[in-house]
Amino acid sequence: MAEIKNSFLKSKMNKDLDDRLIPNGEYRDAQNISVGKSEADDIGALETVLGNIEATDLDLNIANLEIIGAHVVESRNSIILFLTDYDDDPLVNTQGPVFAPLTGAGSHHYIYEFSPPTGKTALVSGNFLNFSKSFPITGISVIEDLLFFTDNRNQPRKINLNLANNSYYFNESSISVAKYNPYQPINVLNKVTTPTTTNSSTATLAIANTTGIYKGMLAVQYGNAAMQPQDYLYVTAVNTNTSVVLNAAPATVNATDVTFLATTMTGENITFDFNSGSADEWPGDPDYLEDKFVRFSYRFQFDDGEYSLMAPFTQIAFIPKQKGYFFSGNENDAYRSTIVEFMENGVQNVELHIPLPDIGSKVIDNNSGTYKIQNLQILYKESDGRAVKVLDTIQASEWTSDYPNSNIYTYQYQSRKPFRTLPENQTIRVYDKVPVKALAQETAGNRIIYGNFKNKYTPPATLDYLVGTGDKSQQEGFDNWAEYPSHSLKQNRNYQVGFVLIDKFGRQSDVVLSSVRLLNLKAGNTEFGGDTMFHAYNTSSNQGTIRDWFGDTLKVKIDSIISSGSASSTPLYSGEPGLYARQQGNGYNSYNGTPADQPSISGNTYIFKIGATYTDIPGINTYLEGEYTDYVKVTNVQNNTPSAGKYTITTDGQVSSTYLQQGTGPTDVKYSYLINPVGWYSYKIVVKQQEQDYYNVYLPGILKGYPDQTGTPPAFPTDPSGSTANIVLINDNINKVPRDLSEVGPEQKQFRSSVQLYARVENDSGTTNEQFYPGILSDTAISISTASDSNMTYSDLGTNGRLNLYQIDTNPLIARIDTTAAIGVTTATMRPILAVYETEPQESLLDIFWETSTVGLISELNDAILSDFDGPVGWSSYNSNSFTESSAVTSFITGLSPVDAAGANITASTISNVSYVNDAGQAVSNLELERVAGPPVNVKKLDDNFVFNNDPDIRNFTITADVTKTGGGTASGLTIDISLQNTQPIINGGVALSSISTQSANTGTLATITGTNGASDATLRTQQLKWSITAGNNNNYFSINETTGVLSKDSNSAATVGTHTLTIKLEDAYNNGSVATGSLNQTATQQIVVASSVIGTAFASSPSRTAPQILGYCGSGDPGCGSVTYYNQTSGTPTPGDEIRTGPNGTNSPLLGAGYYSYNCSGGTGTLNYFFIDNNQGKISTGGSGINQCS
Repeated sequence: MAEIKNSFLKSKMNKDLDDRLIPNGEYRDAQNISVGKSEADDIGALETVLGNIEATDLDLNIANLEIIGAHVVESRNSIILFLTDYDDDPLVNTQGPVFAPLTGAGSHHYIYEFSPPTGKTALVSGNFLNFSKSFPITGISVIEDLLFFTDNRNQPRKINLNLANNSYYFNESSISVAKYNPYQPINVLNKVTTPTTTNSSTATLAIANTTGIYKGMLAVQYGNAAMQPQDYLYVTAVNTNTSVVLNAAPATVNATDVTFLATTMTGENITFDFNSGSADEWPGDPDYLEDKFVRFSYRFQFDDGEYSLMAPFTQIAFIPKQKGYFFSGNENDAYRSTIVEFMENGVQNVELHIPLPDIGSKVIDNNSGTYKIQNLQILYKESDGRAVKVLDTIQASEWTSDYPNSNIYTYQYQSRKPFRTLPENQTIRVYDKVPVKALAQETAGNRIIYGNFKNKYTPPATLDYLVGTGDKSQQEGFDNWAEYPSHSLKQNRNYQVGFVLIDKFGRQSDVVLSSVRLLNLKAGNTEFGGDTMFHAYNTSSNQGTIRDWFGDTLKVKIDSIISSGSASSTPLYSGEPGLYARQQGNGYNSYNGTPADQPSISGNTYIFKIGATYTDIPGINTYLEGEYTDYVKVTNVQNNTPSAGKYTITTDGQVSSTYLQQGTGPTDVKYSYLINPVGWYSYKIVVKQQEQDYYNVYLPGILKGYPDQTGTPPAFPTDPSGSTANIVLINDNINKVPRDLSEVGPEQKQFRSSVQLYARVENDSGTTNEQFYPGILSDTAISISTASDSNMTYSDLGTNGRLNLYQIDTNPLIARIDTTAAIGVTTATMRPILAVYETEPQESLLDIFWETSTVGLISELNDAILSDFDGPVGWSSYNSNSFTESSAVTSFITGLSPVDAAGANITASTISNVSYVNDAGQAVSNLELERVAGPPVNVKKLDDNFVFNNDPDIRNFTITADVTKTGGGTASGLTIDISLQNTQPIINGGVALSSISTQSANTGTLATITGTNGASDATLRTQQLKWSITAGNNNNYFSINETTGVLSKDSNSAATVGTHTLTIKLEDAYNNGSVATGSLNQTATQQIVVASSVIGTAFASSPSRTAPQILGYCGSGDPGCGSVTYYNQTSGTPTPGDEIRTGPNGTNSPLLGAGYYSYNCSGGTGTLNYFFIDNNQGKISTGGSGINQCS
């Protein structure tokens, strides 16, 4: 058979020509072949190759599952498959979304790797992939082990093929090309809020848990006017888990929460008990930060080596030495040197609290890690430098071991130098240039290139907010006064404030400004306007007490929530992405006045009782704000658990403690959320302020007018009084107020200065100075020349003139000031003392906004706005110090007014549904909320039936009322908590105790001492009293009944003879063996005089002897001598005629019988003294045998 051979050297398939016309070397069709290219004889021959295997089933058993993308990875000999069973609705399919809605529960999404012949391996699965059949994967690329893909529906994503195991990736943060943006700045505040049981005026606060409290922390009690920041109460001692001692006793302390605060910026010159007084133990460089203004930030490094954006920087870590105060001699030093030497940074150590996006053990790069973070870098930037430097790199293992259950990593910065500098492209990287979505994707080298993409979101055109300036807020929740105690908003400046909205991955909006406001709003002492505000110098009328001024700050009042597109769903056809956390419905109200029905959180369990107004409770697969991470997912909801009307919510993390906060009434609304991964996530407040550098000119006083003269020199101008002043310029002041040397003549000796001056401190006498309020008008140096050229030579000045001008004999420069208001002191009394001018600031040409450390989650801000309420939220400041058991039946709290959220009194309101209960839940009828003329109310006692006893539940009271603002909202259940105050008990009606006399032989009751507690009611005033003897009761000869006050003598010993001074103590609120916290006591002195009960003189003798016996003892001694005591009724020593009795009770004791008796038993052996009684009359014989001695 004929053999046909053909060569396919051209390796070309040709389907265009007829079979008969195909040239040699080409072919019509082929399958599973290759053309030989070797140099052997078979070059051009066809060679068979392995074909493909059709894989029609991945064994997933899911209906309608489709492959929407595939990519061959030759290096792994595998195919990557993207699968889903979800498709968008027809409207989306036809018009196409700008941002895709999240797929619902029940849809399936997978990334598989197919590797013949081993089969398939699941890499990633889960709803968070958010695939759709209508949006196939249009771009797939592999760089080394990283798989990048995009579908024009979601943001571009990537996974590491070596790490993907179907459990490693489980949320959007872990697969997005743009990485998580750390939106929170480092915190430099230590804050502890803990309850005290102390309810009195004392410097020692009883605190059961002192964790985190240390010496030097400031102590405040919000709502207590006696423990406010301006009272400067601080901790001087901590008795672990027992008590905290303050530097002074507040006028009152309430038994409620006390907040302890301290900035973590510390230094030897600025901090109480810095380093426990031992600087040798502190390892840092004490001088490193002296001349530096530094800020701190941080960034994360993720599992594939990427770095996050830098978090917002802190404010400048600066507290001046001496805390900025002039000490003795500093003022003179300042004008002599023209600098303030102590105005250097006193900060040496900063404790940096770095927020992690989840608890430390969950953010790391493992299968359960939510953010796949490998390490964090702590960053450092100096104010006059562009470089950002790295202080330290903290590996994930360090915070997982030290802070496994906390989302705060604490780092001690001890004035150490940075160890490297970030490259410039990292310093200026304020956002990642990763598009929002992209249709095309390709690689070039090791770079990913996106095409046909949308690069940014469309932000709202404006936001509804006002900007104001004023004193730092000292209300609860505003801690800037403690965190940055020396920072203040510069006065005489213009500020423009804007918002920047940011998604979770760092993509930022342009600056969003407020809508234009034509009228300003005044709230309290703060005046609010549009987004631009001028902060004027304070005036004498609004400055207030300097001691109570903690600095000024910008304030932003936001009237409407931040929204983007539809509030109910993600916008599909606009450029607005919506919000990351979308509120579900109208929220729910969990306010309840019953303590047992208050919400509670324990671990991942949240229990609350629903209110009556808002009832959109969280559902399964919705989200709540988290305590340690941004949001936690609801995994279970149980109704009527653990009791009727309650809900038990189970989540995959601990719910935020804000869900425990209980505002008043129905406006305290909580929300659950649905998550839109590409929506606006957080906000940042930015400020434009172009008036920058300025100088303080420290002067040796300001001379009002001109100095006096002597002789006949040329007279000074006759300027109107108060329009001219003269100052001496020396040292650096010559540069701060420079002469204008352009366009001057060659012989010119006097020059003006274009620098405008604002007076800040003036000398008001020869020895004192005071603050000056310049207003908006500045002063001008119209002439600067030497003293001689100013006609002020030393020889021409009078006595006062020579004393007015500092170092006038050295011919200094004199500046003549054209003043807008009278300033300084005239020549008669002016003497050099510190005065200060401030120069006009330089205008920066940089028209940019600067970031601040004021940031937060948009959902938290919106919740606060929605919960804002123009009605009553509480009461004006009050205390129950005058509510005592002894006070008169009258009002003890007066002028009480309901207040709004800004703390302003509500001037028109109605009060209803008032109830009065004690803490035992018992209704009381002897208190009244008394309405008086006008809006205030008083709290009044209606009778004397009050006593401070042992049970606190029946002496602490809650008044509850509904308050409605006229023309505004109603607050249900506003409470007034009052505590009965104790009054010191009284002993014996306040009269000194009378002396008591008794005899040594007596025992039993001596007296009944009376006393009362402080109650006014006669029945109550003797309740729960405890008597005791606290001093003077040697050998316990006496006792007092602790309840009746009966004083007794318990011993008849002769040793009791003498004067005894006892201290009798009476305590109140005593029951069941203990006195209550807050018990008071009174002491009194009781004198007891105990006389001897013995009649006669006691002496030692022997039993009765016969004459032979007594004579027999002569020479050897009577062995019984001294064994018996007798009592001589007549004299001190046995004498003839003395009457002797056997007992101490005089005639009540028997007479001594007849016989011989030895005595003086210490006479020694061989000498015997004895006396003789010759009858039973008890008298010593008067005859010769009455008293004898033998030997």
